[in-house]
Amino acid sequence: NMKKTISTLIAIIGLQILVQAQESPEIWMTYDLMPKKGMTEQFEAAAAKKNKKFNTTAETAIFTFKYMDGENQGKYQRVMGYKDWDFFNNQQQGDNAQRKYWADNVDQFVESQTGWKVWSRSLDYSHNWTPTTTFKHMYVWRRFIKPGHEAVVYNFLDRGAKVMKAHNYSGVQGFFQLMSGGNTNEYIICIGFDKFGEFGEYPDTEKTEAQLYNEMFGQGSYRKDATAYNQALEMWSRTTERLMQVEAMSTQLD
Repeated sequence: NMKKTISTLIAIIGLQILVQAQESPEIWMTYDLMPKKGMTEQFEAAAAKKNKKFNTTAETAIFTFKYMDGENQGKYQRVMGYKDWDFFNNQQQGDNAQRKYWADNVDQFVESQTGWKVWSRSLDYSHNWTPTTTFKHMYVWRRFIKPGHEAVVYNFLDRGAKVMKAHNYSGVQGFFQLMSGGNTNEYIICIGFDKFGEFGEYPDTEKTEAQLYNEMFGQGSYRKDATAYNQALEMWSRTTERLMQVEAMSTQLD
């Protein structure tokens, strides 16, 4: 009987692994570009025209953000999201017309651009991030995990997201782990908002996030988990950049 139970358990675990392997992650892609000096307006107009021609539906949507500070200031970030593996498998077909249009009409205003980065968005660590969520501004916190220290990072992020969910936090947060195009220990946390200083609140309580965290996971757990999290990150990697959405160059989804 014991033997049968163990073999059943192994079969269930095997099935779970298989299901997880088959489940496509929610894939996002980004690349950065810099317009030629003095040609920002022409670039914006040409890219906006391209968006109106090719990127009008949820399936073809492209969003554009402009870096407002830091070493990337003046650059633009183009973003595609909510994709799966099927998108990559079918990508070549509808892509050629877009690429040709961009080469003929937009490229002449571009100084330089980076390659695509491919990200997987964690639904567990994101909060209020949906296809209909809109925001004017975004902070991007970029972090790199020390090799072998993933568990404590994900523990802290997972617990923080559980607190947000349990107490109806009003802010918007997206968590993205790099899949290809760079160092796969890189992840970003994107905080979307409309007004500076108003990133979100806990509407049903006066308590701080740390107090709510301790209530949920035990006294002193916030400090302990936060310390472990900070020690698991590469010290040089903690950058924060402010981006602003460029509406004319972004697909407008109702």
